Amino acid sequence: MKLAILGPREKMMGYSSKRLIEEGKKLFKKVDVVPALKVALKIDEKGLDALYNGKSLKEYDYILPRIDSKRAAIGYPVVRFLDYMGIKKPYFAETILIAHNKFMTLERLVRNNIVVPKTYLTASKDTAKELVGKEGLPIMLKLLSGFGGMGVMYMESKEAIESAIDTMQMLEQEICLEKYIENPGEDLRGIVAGDEVIASFKRIAAKGEKRANVYSGGKAVNFKLTEELEEVALKSAKAVGAKICAVDIISDKNGKPYVIEVNINPGIRGMEKATNINVAFRIINYVKSEIKR
Repeated sequence: MKLAILGPREKMMGYSSKRLIEEGKKLFKKVDVVPALKVALKIDEKGLDALYNGKSLKEYDYILPRIDSKRAAIGYPVVRFLDYMGIKKPYFAETILIAHNKFMTLERLVRNNIVVPKTYLTASKDTAKELVGKEGLPIMLKLLSGFGGMGVMYMESKEAIESAIDTMQMLEQEICLEKYIENPGEDLRGIVAGDEVIASFKRIAAKGEKRANVYSGGKAVNFKLTEELEEVALKSAKAVGAKICAVDIISDKNGKPYVIEVNINPGIRGMEKATNINVAFRIINYVKSEIKR
């Protein structure tokens, strides 16, 4: 069996992708890194094909994308061709567009009756300021394609939010405003592979920080999701069309859960360290089972 990891060049890959390659070599006869940037898309009278080093990607039994928001524009057309070619993978091209846009993600979740925080999107700074006046402070201001906690800003003063809105307007960025969910500075993450949550943990924000993300200084601790929350995670993954992803959940002070993000390119370093679970192996094992279907 042949597996390809589609993403950046191998020397630019981070911990998570390297771990997937490492575990993949234990279960697959061949594991190749295919940089999305170097894939050639071919159209001729025979149809569509995607080539790397002159060879069709059809030779692989499964392609596992590692496409972050920075590479979404490059990865999307490649995965779109893979859709046409019928190659097995964890999601269709449309999922890249959905998952790498925070507002589109929430929209898709709500369409599937999943609870999310009240959120607004506008291209008008005047409308944004009116919405802040209506909803009150504090409030969350988000970049649509931020990752790792970056591009998520906790705003508690009128001066700060108005300055940020003015800056986003100047940079021609749409303005995404999300109601602040008061909680102890914690969130939960579950890693989904198929019909199972294969690992989960709790992230606790650093002192003085509202974002619990590990990249923002948060601490990860082992935590098993309840059956109810596992169902929310599985339903969320299905809503965005991802068979492998991470689902982030936050609860308010009354314990009501809200899904705040679905990540189709999740890092696993913090998860493996906090849970002592070989997450990479579980993902690769799921991939192998998909091939045999």
